[in-house]
Amino acid sequence: MAKKQLGYVEMEWVCPRCGSKNPGAQKTCTTCGGPQPEEVKFQQREGQELIKGEDAKKIAQAAPDVHCPFCGTRNKADAVVCIQCGADLKEGKKRESGEVVGAFSSVPVPDRPCPSCGQMNPAGAQRCSNCGASLAGSPVSTPRAAGLQAEAPRQPAKISPLVMVIGIIGLIGLLILCIVLSSSRGRTETVTGSVQNTSWVTQLMVEEYQPVTLQGWYNDIPSGADVGACEYRYAYTADEPQPVSTEVCGTPYTVDQGTGFGQVVQDCVYETYDQYCEYRVSQWVSVDQLSLQGSDLFPQLPQAALDSGQRAGDSSAVYTILFNTDQGVLQLRTSDINLYQQAQIGSRWSLEIDRSGKIVSAQPEQ
Repeated sequence: MAKKQLGYVEMEWVCPRCGSKNPGAQKTCTTCGGPQPEEVKFQQREGQELIKGEDAKKIAQAAPDVHCPFCGTRNKADAVVCIQCGADLKEGKKRESGEVVGAFSSVPVPDRPCPSCGQMNPAGAQRCSNCGASLAGSPVSTPRAAGLQAEAPRQPAKISPLVMVIGIIGLIGLLILCIVLSSSRGRTETVTGSVQNTSWVTQLMVEEYQPVTLQGWYNDIPSGADVGACEYRYAYTADEPQPVSTEVCGTPYTVDQGTGFGQVVQDCVYETYDQYCEYRVSQWVSVDQLSLQGSDLFPQLPQAALDSGQRAGDSSAVYTILFNTDQGVLQLRTSDINLYQQAQIGSRWSLEIDRSGKIVSAQPEQ
């Protein structure tokens, strides 16, 4: 599956000290000045704006930020000393990247009321313009993977101990029943039978070399065939773009880059089309089927009177033996000529049968 890159978005993080929202590129809180802890993740901003062009190239080239080992402040990957305390960043911890943050949406977000005083504020505002309360709230509710709808967490249903015990007993009983049925299905028994009757049927196909009209993918048509009308049809789905294909992409989603920015991508596949054609080619075709039957132990194939351009094709034979047993008359159908020719009338055989009475194997008694 190909990942189609659409651009980048700046994310945001919520200060755990004062609750203020901060732009993703901001290393320290704009309200209290505290650094972003490494465990505080970036989240989607409301009303996301896609970044493209030269700005996107600069974002793509940046490695994940590094947290100062002394004060925890976030620094750019190429920084030598901490912007907050001036400490050496050689032992700094690189920020995690590559996590799917959520689905990307460029739909404008309406103003929202302050949770403290009710004043309407722009969607991206960090604090209320009236009372100064934090508007951080909870992270934007977005699916965690492309193509999925977000769901509210569900409370697990409580199950009484009695119901659990009954359920466990039922499962154990079902398991025992399955084991019994499975073992009984493969059980066989041996009975003795004598040959009551035998019969055979043989068949021979007659083939003729003649032109036929067929259909198939253009690249599979034999050389020398007369190709007729063709049309493009769906052939297969590819992970990469193909010469004749339709791009099918899922919901765009954002991947954390560890820099305060996220890459917006789509998972895409390509429904590929190819020419499906009608063509004419000469080949051997079955034009007749000859049959013979008998009840002796010496089966024969039908003899074909072949015309010019014809040949004998595939042949087949089915041999039937009827046995008298204590369980009635049982039938064995086989294609084994050697076994069939041992079935002298009245000869005694050892028969292995399954629970349905079908003969599984048969051997003449010595």
